[in-house]
Amino acid sequence: MSLIITLLVATFVLVAFEVILPGGILGVIAVICLIAATIITFMDYGIWAAAATFAGSGVGLIILVVIEFKLLANTSVGNAFFLKETITGRSSPEIKESLVGKAGMALTRLNPSGKVQVEGKTYEANSQDGYIDAEQTVTVVAQNNSKLMIRKL
Repeated sequence: MSLIITLLVATFVLVAFEVILPGGILGVIAVICLIAATIITFMDYGIWAAAATFAGSGVGLIILVVIEFKLLANTSVGNAFFLKETITGRSSPEIKESLVGKAGMALTRLNPSGKVQVEGKTYEANSQDGYIDAEQTVTVVAQNNSKLMIRKL
């Protein structure tokens, strides 16, 4: 009986730490402990005791996780773990108008990617000609949503 209780306590402790330190390893070990406790309960006390152990532990673990997320979110430790703001933005601005055929200037050395300026705006670009030095005149030959393909003029 003490081995069963030890395995169940280990299951609950491991799940509690898995919430704080996510990664999956502690959760897998907790599942193994719960299955081992259920098997030992089955061998010692029968199917109904094993089913009650498994079901009761499952419900207890769900309650533990819900309480932990609710309580942890309101503590200083929880503030470090939970994202409270929405992230908006893009890594590169979307290019809405067609720039194909327009001339521009390389702002940085393109080897083969870098920054170019076309019609007064700065864009990420890839060179079809390989390396292009800064301040060289270029032309846009293609574009996708966030990058231009350019060539030397």
